Amino acid sequence: MNKEYDLFISYADADRPWVEGYLLDALTQAGVRYLSETAFRLGAPRVQEFQRAVQQSQHTLLVVSPAYLADSSKRFVDLLGQAYGDETQTWPVIPLVLQPVQLEPRLAMLVQLKAVTDEEKTAAIARLCADLKLTVPTPLPKPPCPYPGMEPFTEAMSDRFFGREQEIEELLGRLRLHPFLMVIGPSGSGKSSLVFAGLVPKLRQTGFFGTGEWLVRSMRPGATPLATLKERLGNDPITANNITQLLSTHPNAQRVLFVIDQFEEVFTQASQETVPFQQALLELAEIPNVYLVLTVRADFYSDLMTSVLWRKIQAHRLEVVPLDEAGLRQAMLRPAEDVGVFIETALLERLVTDARGEPGVLPLIQETLVLLWERLERRLLPLRAYEALILPRKAYGIGGSEHRTGLQVAIARRADDALATLEVEPDKQKAMARRIFLRLVQFGEGRADTRRQQSMKALQAVGDNPNLFNQTLNHLANRRLLTLSGEETSTAITVDIAHEALISGWPALQQWILERREAEQIRRRLTANAEEWIRLGEGTGGLLDKIELVEAERWLSSADASDLGYDASLPKLITASHRMIKQAQAKRLLRLGFFMAGLSTVLGVLFVLVLPWSAIFLNNRGFEKFSKGQDDSALQDLNLALMLKPTYADALYNRGLVYQEKQDFDLARVSYQGAVEQRFALAYGNLARLEIIQEQNYPKAVYLATEGLQLATDDEARYTLLKNLGWAQLKLTKYSEAEANLKKAMALDPQRGSAYCLLAQVLELEGTKTAAREQWKNCQDFGSPDHPDERVWIKTATSKLSKKGF
Repeated sequence: MNKEYDLFISYADADRPWVEGYLLDALTQAGVRYLSETAFRLGAPRVQEFQRAVQQSQHTLLVVSPAYLADSSKRFVDLLGQAYGDETQTWPVIPLVLQPVQLEPRLAMLVQLKAVTDEEKTAAIARLCADLKLTVPTPLPKPPCPYPGMEPFTEAMSDRFFGREQEIEELLGRLRLHPFLMVIGPSGSGKSSLVFAGLVPKLRQTGFFGTGEWLVRSMRPGATPLATLKERLGNDPITANNITQLLSTHPNAQRVLFVIDQFEEVFTQASQETVPFQQALLELAEIPNVYLVLTVRADFYSDLMTSVLWRKIQAHRLEVVPLDEAGLRQAMLRPAEDVGVFIETALLERLVTDARGEPGVLPLIQETLVLLWERLERRLLPLRAYEALILPRKAYGIGGSEHRTGLQVAIARRADDALATLEVEPDKQKAMARRIFLRLVQFGEGRADTRRQQSMKALQAVGDNPNLFNQTLNHLANRRLLTLSGEETSTAITVDIAHEALISGWPALQQWILERREAEQIRRRLTANAEEWIRLGEGTGGLLDKIELVEAERWLSSADASDLGYDASLPKLITASHRMIKQAQAKRLLRLGFFMAGLSTVLGVLFVLVLPWSAIFLNNRGFEKFSKGQDDSALQDLNLALMLKPTYADALYNRGLVYQEKQDFDLARVSYQGAVEQRFALAYGNLARLEIIQEQNYPKAVYLATEGLQLATDDEARYTLLKNLGWAQLKLTKYSEAEANLKKAMALDPQRGSAYCLLAQVLELEGTKTAAREQWKNCQDFGSPDHPDERVWIKTATSKLSKKGF
């Protein structure tokens, strides 16, 4: 017999987005007559409606998922359908498996449709159409995307603006009571969108203010706010008569709404017109049928409190906070629903989770949804569309094969576009932007990089054009890549990266970090030195030593300095350090001159001629005494050798060894530095070790070891330098570089234990336990208990090797 419907479709509410957005969209387009629970008669018993639906349909299609099987009423439909089939000697029930599940025997015995993968979904639609003798539908054109992306909402977009219903009603109520209102909120909280896409359309609809229409005028203050205001008023003075005249030029307009957006520009740009403009607003607020709404960032409160408008602001202001999770859901769901599109629940929750805790995140979500719209499946936005918005880092020349989330892709595309639209002086502005972003990244030591808030002053560099820098910074903030906050003087603005996902998801920024991380760390360290020197009064305290001075001068003359920029205090510190070192050298030479003059008088010319040979003899004898454990006697000989020849690198190095053995690391450092000044390769390695164990200054240790390797000619020196270089890189979590250098050291001298002990630590941190165990065994076998470092590592090796399962 003919049935009224081809299909009765039963599904769980959790599967509604896919069923209604994909399945029913396709079936409707194919001309399938279907019935679902949404057509049940109001007030009728559900059992009766289920029975009617089964009886009036040729087939009962069960959309099976874990949610469906967990719903007892859906299981009843299955039983009802099969019971009806028994009565009519038919097999009306068709299981359509949407997610992998364990079917009960009575369903498992039936021929199923699978719709787990994209291919299976397409095939399921085709099979249903074929069985019903209908043509398989082709997808209809996508509906227009209802999301604005990163752009602020305008009045024309009001039908797509959701999630702020409560704030809109509050704005309306406040404005009804008083014609002046200041809307205050954090950067990126959506103040402008709330006013233009929320309040203005509501004002046009409401009858709270009487009959007649609204005339809306808006402006941003800029550098000349008073001139701009007068231009918006038709270049007439601010009087009641002129406002009446303005209204008369617009049929049926009874009231004027003036919106002053981004009022903070009054304090940052309008230096000459700041007070006159505010006084003009006070006059305007007193004119009948004139309403003023101003938006301003919350970090300008101190400026507002000292402004001419403060009394009005204090009494008539509304603080706006970023959208909460419920508001975010509405902002995503409602625009899609209005064009007949469904967002899969899992996608909705994923977006909310990814956005949690981030300031100004709604524009980023909107941008992501614009990208997702291109992956619309009929009338469904599924989670897999979001997961497909990934891009291998290697496509940008970045190591690794990690993928980025859809939200990160949206951010990356937006960020790339922001750089591409720097058009005043593109090359200079892009260099500034690169520097700004690098300075706003806190480099992780073995952990992910994070945001690093900085003052605007800390982002500037010597030689910057102030206007060009401000234009670049404001451009990046306006494109919502940066947020600005803090006390709004010209240099005390606090700047932050708008979203953490920029760091992890923007390939261009990751490439900059990869290329400039070490150079930027050196810049920060030198900047910190300069700041400390200034704090101590720009005297002798905080000056650079000779090694630090060499590093600072080398960095300042490198391409890194011109690319990353530097503060004017750094060259001053270098000059002052040079001056102090030269003064110290002059004093030392003067004392030495007096000593040598007296010595020459006593010993005569003959003894002076053999002084260099005496220094060599004393150095060799001092080292021999040190080898025998006679440290104090060795120091006497080495000090005499250096009195005779103060620049004797071998004696300086040997004296450093003695002091190091005596645990007098400060004096050891002085001796090693003296030997380094004479380009003595072994001294670089030992000084690097002191930077590791005493100062934890790992970048300086890397620098010293690298410099020493360029001088070393013998295997002993190269082993020490490579070992200490690998050790410092281990501390900096540069595991692959550390492993490579430690293996080079092992190849030079396989019988020494230090490199094995350090490599074991690297491998263990990398998670390769088997290889780490092998190197701990080598550390135990080749390490010497007489070596201060190896003594500790041998104990560690013994402890680890004794543990079961290691």
